[in-house]
Amino acid sequence: MKKLAIFFMFLFLLVSAGSVISGESVGTDETLPNFELTVPENDFYKEYLGLTGKAGDSFTLTDVKADILLIELFSMYCPYCQKEAPIVNELYEKMEEVSKNGPVVKIIGLGASNSQFEVEHFKETYNVPFPLFPDKDMSIYKALAGDGTPGFIGCRLKDGGEAKIVLRNSGGFYSSDDFLKKLIASGGL
Repeated sequence: MKKLAIFFMFLFLLVSAGSVISGESVGTDETLPNFELTVPENDFYKEYLGLTGKAGDSFTLTDVKADILLIELFSMYCPYCQKEAPIVNELYEKMEEVSKNGPVVKIIGLGASNSQFEVEHFKETYNVPFPLFPDKDMSIYKALAGDGTPGFIGCRLKDGGEAKIVLRNSGGFYSSDDFLKKLIASGGL
């Protein structure tokens, strides 16, 4: 009987972990909360995001030059985020390809409860090619109504207009191609 109970507990944990990794996407039409991030010192990141301010200045997500911006919610300590890092890096590469001739799609990472040091450690360990920002006090995570890590929030940015959250994905995803198609379709492009 004890072995059977352990087996079912193991099975429950396995199924639960699988549901976190597979993720659930939800379409939405929420207004993107207004918050500020710091312009990166790295010139490549400034150019990637289309920012004109000086390093250390503040910017909002509506300043990013993109049709769609994907925000990855991650934590350096999250084993699922660590496991997901290679496929997210692959997604970035596919976004770059699509952006050459189609809608401009960008990605940033937000380190939930992570300091700048922790964000840099994650970036170096997993060779993350896109900008990552710390959110030590989780104020931005809370404003975005984050639901665990990893999580993904797709935003449709409009020049001079109101930015909308068009997709929420709690957990990871299996196919970067399918996820990118879903993100672009959710953004109406």
